[in-house]
Amino acid sequence: MAMRDLITSGRLGQVYRCRMFYGNGTARLVRNSEWREQGAGGLHDLGSHLLDTAAFWFGDLGQDFGIISSQTYENRAPDHVVFGSESTRPPLELEMTLLNWRNHFTADLFAEKGSAHITSLCKWGPSTLILRDRVLPAGRPPEEQTTLIQDDPTWATEYAHFKGLCQGGVQTDLGTDIWLNSLLHRLGEDAIAEAAR
Repeated sequence: MAMRDLITSGRLGQVYRCRMFYGNGTARLVRNSEWREQGAGGLHDLGSHLLDTAAFWFGDLGQDFGIISSQTYENRAPDHVVFGSESTRPPLELEMTLLNWRNHFTADLFAEKGSAHITSLCKWGPSTLILRDRVLPAGRPPEEQTTLIQDDPTWATEYAHFKGLCQGGVQTDLGTDIWLNSLLHRLGEDAIAEAAR
């Protein structure tokens, strides 16, 4: 939420590019689970979260995404996938793996007036948001860091939001879910084909 607020504030100026990474160490659990070891593996498991986060930050992303790399190191289904889009604004590169051994998340935004970076998530330990203001023509940028050391706040926040929508009678649709499902289905087929090469 802090990253989205930063993006919409305009403080960074034009966002040039965003790269996100989401990794965990569940390769062996997936391999030992008949239903999880089918299909596109880590792409559906972790890629859905990266796409949902990117859409939360940047709005409508469309369908123009492609597989950059898809590997099956320890599993029959892809356990390390990189995909992205050069036509989204900003261009996105999203990487996910089941081979990280410790759960980890990073996000890097490169922009006209600086950059912003997230390391880790609260549920896995300290989560830090780093904001760097660009120095022209070049130089060491001033840096602001905010670190959260707390339990995962997202479930309570999401539940309160959901309750508010229900109590207020707000009309919603499944547009985001349909978009995610459609995009992940196509990318999943491409990831399976790429991993088989």
